[in-house]
This record gives sequence, C-alpha cells and structure tokens, in this order.
Amino acid sequence: MAVSTSYDEMFEEALGVVKNRFLLSVLLAKRVAQLRRGAEPLVPSQSHETPEEIVFREIIEEKLEWRKTASALDLTDIDQGFMDVGFDDEA
Repeated sequence: MAVSTSYDEMFEEALGVVKNRFLLSVLLAKRVAQLRRGAEPLVPSQSHETPEEIVFREIIEEKLEWRKTASALDLTDIDQGFMDVGFDDEA
C-alpha cells in the first residue's frame, strides 16, 4: 500500500534542500506554472500526481537548479508620499 504524503510534509522535506521558505515558495510557484504550460517533468510522474507534487519531488531529488540574481532597486517606482506621515499622526 502506498503511503500518502501531505503538502506540509513535502514542503518541510524540500525545505531541507532549499533552506529558505520564501525561495522555496517562489521556486514552487514558478515551476508549477511551467508544468501547467506544458514543460516536461524532470522526474518520472504518474497521472494522478498534481504539478505541486511533481515539483516537490523535483526539488527533493535535486533535479532543479537555481541561482541567485541581483536586481537593482528602482526607488523612482515607489510612492514617496507615505514618508510624509508619522506614526503618531491621526488619519
């Protein structure tokens, strides 16, 4: 009989590989989107598996590669008006 693994358990196991909850969530979301658009899974998959389950296995089996990228913060895109209001000001 097959043992069912919950998403929470898979997330915790994948977190052992990625080491960062935010990065893991981003990887999961981006790779699931790729699979839903027709990308081939990097691990053998069965018809009853969800894209999320496939991605968790890809991460756990270390089939995905990612790299850190640096992006410059463009402060001109941020509305600076919020800085004019202090925390003690009443709305």
